[in-house]
Amino acid sequence: MPVTRHPPGKVAVMEAYRNRSGRNLGIACFTLTLVVIASLGVASLLVRTGRLGGVANDPAYVAAISYSGPKTDVAASTEGAATASARNDAVVSRAATPADAGTRAESSTAGSRADSGTTPPATVDSTPGPKVGPTPAPVTQPSIGDWNASSFEASSPLKDADRTMPTAKGGGTVGQVASWFSPPKDVSPPAGSKVAGIDTLLTPPAMGDAHKDGNCTTRESVEATDADHDGNPEYVHYRSLTLCAVDKNKDGHPEWSLWIARDVQLWDNDSSGTFNAIEGVQAAREIADPNSDGKVEYLAQGKWTLSAVDKDEDKTPEHVLITFGGEQGLDANTNGNVEFYRAAVLRLELTDANSDKFAEFASLDAKVFQTADEGDDGTYEYAGILLANATIVDANSDGHNETMELHALAYERYDANLDGNPEAQRGLKFDAEAIDANSNGFAERAEMCLLAFEAVDANSDGRPEAVKAIEVMANSTDRDDDGHPELQTVDVTAVAIVDQNENDVPEFLAVLLAHGERVDADSDGIAERTSLTARAGARVDADENGVFEKESYLSLDALSVNAIPDEYPEEQTLALRAYERVDETQDGVPEMERGLALDARVVDANSDGHPEDVNVTARAAERVDANSDGTPEAAAYFVLWASSTDANSDGNPELQYVKAYGYAYRDADENGVPEEQAGIKLEAYRVDANSNGVPETVDVTFVAIHVEDRDQDGTQDCGAWVVKQYHAEDHDEDGTWDTIDYVEWYHQDDCP
Repeated sequence: MPVTRHPPGKVAVMEAYRNRSGRNLGIACFTLTLVVIASLGVASLLVRTGRLGGVANDPAYVAAISYSGPKTDVAASTEGAATASARNDAVVSRAATPADAGTRAESSTAGSRADSGTTPPATVDSTPGPKVGPTPAPVTQPSIGDWNASSFEASSPLKDADRTMPTAKGGGTVGQVASWFSPPKDVSPPAGSKVAGIDTLLTPPAMGDAHKDGNCTTRESVEATDADHDGNPEYVHYRSLTLCAVDKNKDGHPEWSLWIARDVQLWDNDSSGTFNAIEGVQAAREIADPNSDGKVEYLAQGKWTLSAVDKDEDKTPEHVLITFGGEQGLDANTNGNVEFYRAAVLRLELTDANSDKFAEFASLDAKVFQTADEGDDGTYEYAGILLANATIVDANSDGHNETMELHALAYERYDANLDGNPEAQRGLKFDAEAIDANSNGFAERAEMCLLAFEAVDANSDGRPEAVKAIEVMANSTDRDDDGHPELQTVDVTAVAIVDQNENDVPEFLAVLLAHGERVDADSDGIAERTSLTARAGARVDADENGVFEKESYLSLDALSVNAIPDEYPEEQTLALRAYERVDETQDGVPEMERGLALDARVVDANSDGHPEDVNVTARAAERVDANSDGTPEAAAYFVLWASSTDANSDGNPELQYVKAYGYAYRDADENGVPEEQAGIKLEAYRVDANSNGVPETVDVTFVAIHVEDRDQDGTQDCGAWVVKQYHAEDHDEDGTWDTIDYVEWYHQDDCP
């Protein structure tokens, strides 16, 4: 008969672990919750100092791994018993558990790493954690001395932070970056936007019928020619004009008017009953005179044309052409100076000479222009333009385009004093091309380039004080033309510069370089190697003396190796470093610095989808030295290790654990005796020694402590702590815990 022991009031908690799948989820949620609590607790002291806890950069892995946690690590924390409770203690006792509770897994993953010469240096702990006894010993009272500040400092990512600034080619000065983008030479209304002949189109046809519908009157006429009198006209001409007007005060000056005219011609030269050619025009004009004074405040007008030819009358035109030209303007005070004007033209053409529904050629051309007169004096301080062009060519008409191209250019500028030197401008350029020379549906080469740019020239001297730009390049190469590219790459370069005094010594500089790559050398559709590398940095040098008041850096390296051609990579790694510092006094001693180092590694040596080794290591730290004397007034540290070991690679890990430790202190007078200290510890283990998917034991320990030494005598004046410990065993491995032990211990002193 199973024996389950738990303190009163904890029944609901224990019942959550009655079934195997449920209990695994519960343990994971419990562990994650404690990690979050721990992370928040570590930074609490820094919040008191007015500084936020943070993250930052680089390795120091050897030191980090050599640190096995505070003295209350697994072995030490299970010694002694909470037999006597001090004042203000709250202890939940537990019953003893059977001695024959099973064994812990001896785990080793030696030789399980994938063989790859391009793999970055291993910076993740892949060694299993310590053995865990089947039954936790009684908890002991924690002491802040169990959290060794020097050990945390040794593993800190701050001491080995990389402050290397990435360099972008042609990105060192404002002038260099500004040259990345070339504004269009012609920033003027496009030809055709004035809608030639629109007045003629908007003249009512001489003959035809008219009918009225509300505020609109339509007049239309139809002319047809049927020379052979077979009932199938060889020619039809349709014309119509619709006029809508709203004149609320009936003064003869409509507040709103709309004209829509259509002129359509159709031909059926062989009188077969199927038209094989059409020419159509539609024109429209809209006018607004809201104050009904006879002067137009708003005008919009445009003309659309359609031309289509279907010589063989198979309802698949051999040629189609569509055009549009239009404009709109706003003159709110009707002084003759248009405050805002926009014009656009479009041309779409398609050719299918053999009428097989596969166009041999198609193209799109568009241009949009707009301008604004801020001072309403007839001069236009603002102008913007958009150009777009796209073409496809399918010469052999097999449905597979041999070439495809798309080009777009957008630009706008603001020139307040109209001296030709815009105070602000920005632009975007996009180019893409794909080539399928043998027309088999698989492009041998595809390329894309995106460039975005922005510049500010406040003093309008032709030399921007600030500029930022980003360029994205993507390429795909499929040399054997089988639909599986051998190489695909993405490159990103971004730069932002502020040079207020225009001396080519930036007061602010930020750079991002990133490269992504996918390699499928044997072109089987399965990438052997996928990687991502990024480097970023930002610096502030307000006085331009070469000593930076503020700095931030980021590095990211990710790699996936899949040498065995299947869907399961043999090795995946991730390394992230971030670092930030503030040195307002420029004495080389930062007033604040923070750092983060994160490493993750997954090893599936036999590529069966069941990783033998999964590891995550994280280290974070922040230091505050407000008076910049080299002795921090406050600091916070956090380290975490997580591991999963499945030595026999059956999908059931033998050992999984999470270990997290945090420590923070405040020493305002910098005398080496902290006024406040806090520490947290989380350790969680799951053991499935025989790897059958049913864990024999689960252990979780959480400890948090906060102490104060107000008189600075080295002896803590008051403190508070909490200890939580959970242990469960399933001897017969039937998915139901045979033994459950849980204890909580709370304590808080009355601080004087």
